[in-house]
Amino acid sequence: MSPAHVLEPTYDALRRRLIAGAWPAGQRLEAGKLAQDLAVSMTPVRDSLNRLTGERLVRASAGEGFQVPLLDATELVALIDWHQMLLELALRALEAGNGTFDMPHGHNGVAEHSAILFGAIAASCDNPELDWAIGNAAARLGPYRRIEEMFLADASAEISRIETLARAGSWEAMSHLVQHYHERRHRLAPQLAHAARER
Repeated sequence: MSPAHVLEPTYDALRRRLIAGAWPAGQRLEAGKLAQDLAVSMTPVRDSLNRLTGERLVRASAGEGFQVPLLDATELVALIDWHQMLLELALRALEAGNGTFDMPHGHNGVAEHSAILFGAIAASCDNPELDWAIGNAAARLGPYRRIEEMFLADASAEISRIETLARAGSWEAMSHLVQHYHERRHRLAPQLAHAARER
């Protein structure tokens, strides 16, 4: 097992990349290359990948090694619905005055913008379990968020509208937008799953 001062930054770096959709669904994650990219030894990378496998952010299989999970349409629909349910809980908590919204500035594309925004909502509702669950769902959706602009030309504008309402604390109006956001992706799940397999 790697020492914590090496393992935790390695794990955090890999998890952040998964959340941002840095790798397409189905991509093989080679421990040696990742270790080189992160300037660490193979041990903390392997330990991190095993931990991420336990969190269902990475899949491991005999002979195939580690991969970014490749979901079929049914699995993707279930994950989108789960993400929506978790966000609705977070928004209810914020609407009830439990927590203060704080959104960091800066992002690189729709996938990262979505992850940062929904992560900020989760972190603001003062419930660490809910925060972790939303972050986990966001990381698993990352590769699909990277390709949603192929089907949704207004994806960037849509997430910006949600952010504007969040910054204003307009939780009820935002709740309607978040529901619409997920309904659109729910309908698109077959195309997103197919596109992920074609990449």
